[in-house]
Amino acid sequence: MNSIEFQKKLDNAWIEILNKRKKDEKFLEGAAVKAHDNYWFTLNKNYLPGIIIKVEELNIKNIKFPKAKGWSFNFHNKKITMNVNEDKYKDFFIKLINLILIKVYLEKLNGEKSINCFLKNLIFAKDFFEEENVPRKLTMEEQIGLFGEIQTLKEILGKKFNLETSLYSWTGPSKKHDFTLPNTLLEIKTTTTDTKKINTSSTNQIAPVYDKNLKLIFIQIKKNINGSSLNEVIDSYSKILKQESELLFNDFILKLTQCRYLDIHKTEYKQKYKIDKLNFFNIDEKFPYIKEYVVPDGLSDLSITYKIDLEKCEDFRINEQELINNL
Repeated sequence: MNSIEFQKKLDNAWIEILNKRKKDEKFLEGAAVKAHDNYWFTLNKNYLPGIIIKVEELNIKNIKFPKAKGWSFNFHNKKITMNVNEDKYKDFFIKLINLILIKVYLEKLNGEKSINCFLKNLIFAKDFFEEENVPRKLTMEEQIGLFGEIQTLKEILGKKFNLETSLYSWTGPSKKHDFTLPNTLLEIKTTTTDTKKINTSSTNQIAPVYDKNLKLIFIQIKKNINGSSLNEVIDSYSKILKQESELLFNDFILKLTQCRYLDIHKTEYKQKYKIDKLNFFNIDEKFPYIKEYVVPDGLSDLSITYKIDLEKCEDFRINEQELINNL
């Protein structure tokens, strides 16, 4: 069974439980339809979708359930039951669960490895289940940022790594830095303006304080009718991955979903861009960053954001080949 056939199987399982629920008012408490292996689709009393994972033979004491206000977890009678709490999360939940189960299926995972994979990929999308107004489209800043990350995957990492290594290094949807490679962290900043001032998302996002070397790619793009839209660069890379592997393609779509790139918003992402300039920087001890600050008593979880003026960072500039050689 390929991924398309497996997707149809999952879709049919959702349809089956909805139909049973409509026909039988008693089909409620504990009712479920098998989706795959130990995973069963279910509905709660409010018709909201959920999933039951049967763990009779597994030791899950060390498994931590991810928390979010948009879903609930319950472990009882050797079953993990998860449901979304509000109707606004329903469609996204179903899409996400299907993609994760396709990944589990294609990787032939079972037992504890399967559950850990399921929960890990679920938590990467946790922020969506914390938002008040969903599903919302990507902001312009998020669209431009995603455009730059996909172009980096295809045009830069693709010059050194194979498709699998490149894709699995893309950690933007889940971690502080956009790419995590064996020896290097890579942060991408993309802009449509002429300014070379970039925002940091945290105190030490662009600072030499990590076990791995940190590099910065600053991408300047311009609106151009002869360029490519966000949809087009994603579709182009999707085709390349699909030709290579069903698993890589599914993982890419899963990462895009975790970024909240959803089909229902694709008509909003028509603006075309062309890359104007690519700028590469090495982040070492002399790079400007906040080295020390005093946190007054009574404050906790302090995070400082600031702008970096790359016009004043020419001493840290490297060329593309230097970057690629050091990844």
